[in-house]
Amino acid sequence: MGRQPYSPQTVTSTEQHVLSVMVVSLNEERHLPGLKAALDKLHLPEGWRIETILVDGGSRDDSVAVARAAGFEECIVMPGASIPQCRNRALQSARGTALAFLDADCIPDRDWFQHALPWLETSAPVMLGNPVYPPETGNWIQRTWHAHWQHKHSGVHDHQPAPVASGAFRLITTRNMLFNRALLERVPAFDESLITGEDTDFAFRASRAGAKVMALPTLRVTHLGEPATLSDYFRQQLWHANRKAYGTILRNARGTSGANAILYSFAFLIALALAITGIVSGLVWTPMAFLLLAPLVFVVALPAALIADRAKSPALFLRLVVLYFLYGLARATDLIGLSPRKKSWKS
Repeated sequence: MGRQPYSPQTVTSTEQHVLSVMVVSLNEERHLPGLKAALDKLHLPEGWRIETILVDGGSRDDSVAVARAAGFEECIVMPGASIPQCRNRALQSARGTALAFLDADCIPDRDWFQHALPWLETSAPVMLGNPVYPPETGNWIQRTWHAHWQHKHSGVHDHQPAPVASGAFRLITTRNMLFNRALLERVPAFDESLITGEDTDFAFRASRAGAKVMALPTLRVTHLGEPATLSDYFRQQLWHANRKAYGTILRNARGTSGANAILYSFAFLIALALAITGIVSGLVWTPMAFLLLAPLVFVVALPAALIADRAKSPALFLRLVVLYFLYGLARATDLIGLSPRKKSWKS
């Protein structure tokens, strides 16, 4: 299969009243039937239909055969292709005027598309999404990280499902992303030079290009693949970290938007260096050097306290401290180039 970036000319045809749901997967045979069953149960407005497109990056399991048996209309195999290359190939095949990306281990609610459609039925470019939910049986790691996502933006709350526009691209990933075809006139493709972070970059560029980018809490999607152990969580954060994507955001926004994760990574790295210096100096020279641990405590505890306060849940504080420390450690590791050949955390 070719790997040319999407361009409007490569689309063979466009169909009105079609929702193109695109899934990029690797070794997801156990999740694909559940996703397809959920898509089959979606409430669709009269006159609308779904087309389902799977782009497989070269699975070692029976993902493609399982997807075909489950009823995916088109299954494209691209062994060795990167995630953004697979996403662009999906865009080439999509025929709908409404388009969506979901991960294979995601389950959209039945009214997911109905909530999105009023926003998508416009000639102006629009992108929608929202943080995904952990499964009902999720453990403390999954629930705590969901609380982080739900409250990282001061305008997002479970009990107040109001749309969020300012900085909404920070809340949208391809686990739960919908947009209209007009968006592709502003942002025609995912950046194929990125290994990870291509979805955040895509949403960021859409926002910078003047598209209406909105986080809608009513777009509920359950993510079955959230990491359930601290080691998996660390590896996930290491996988998602991407210095090149960070650089793109800093150059284009000049730190005015979307820089929270970047600034936190730099702050954590500096605080970690001071903490290591303080420990070594305290053991060798003077106990006063242990005060150099304070910046690291501050960097981790301050956002934990902020999110716990927004969530009105003091019990979240210590849990968030643990996750933010591992998050910072993973992002700092990537920042200084200690993970040059990253593999997916699910590998």
